[in-house]
Amino acid sequence: MANSATPKLGIQLYTVREFMDDARFVDTMKRVAEFGFQGVEFAWKYGGLKPKELAAFLADLGLACCGVYVKLDELLDPNHIVYEYALATGSPYVTTGLAGQLDQWDALIPQVEQAGRVAKDKGLVFTYHNHYQEFERRTEGKCAQDVLLERTDPELVRMQLDIGWAQRAGVEPLDYWRRYGARTPTIHLRDYNTETQRICDIGDGFIDPAAVVAQARELGTDWMIYEQDDYPMSAFDSCRTCIDRMKPALEQ
Repeated sequence: MANSATPKLGIQLYTVREFMDDARFVDTMKRVAEFGFQGVEFAWKYGGLKPKELAAFLADLGLACCGVYVKLDELLDPNHIVYEYALATGSPYVTTGLAGQLDQWDALIPQVEQAGRVAKDKGLVFTYHNHYQEFERRTEGKCAQDVLLERTDPELVRMQLDIGWAQRAGVEPLDYWRRYGARTPTIHLRDYNTETQRICDIGDGFIDPAAVVAQARELGTDWMIYEQDDYPMSAFDSCRTCIDRMKPALEQ
């Protein structure tokens, strides 16, 4: 079903990981807000702040929490502090990825679904974040990503599609996203240049910002979360490029 709501633009803070130590956390977060990102997705680092302190800090900056990325075993523990961070900051989503453990895929799939069950019991949505390996590894003609989605309850396990990693693996990202649109509340905006075979700034590879935003609107995708871990100049320069190239598409 089409949905004309405008998706929100967030940033996975791994993008600026070199500046996320406790001493520089506050300044880095302020800079992210000044760029114009609407939300942040955390990856383990919270600036030494307790959950309620972090929530107050985000509110002061006008930033939403669009997700928390952690390890699977942390999500399997109902008492882990990650849930306190997610609930205090108003994050709708908790997320993990398991690209380095595909040799254990059959055993991990039930654990992924259990993590989804724990999250749902707390009023949160669990999403699985892919890397390129899930598309390259195949079993009986199917890629590991498809096997995961087929074997898990869609009410418990949603997808955070990293479109850049899908592109690297030779999958047409927008087609795959459309295939699982109802199950994909968030995507990761990662651009990839197939000629140089490198991660690149948004708009310098396969990503057409207008097309991505249009599909996000159509499918009702909640958040488009920018992530980049290789930069032509610097992490902050690439953040600015992302905003400059995505904002016009979001404002159309």
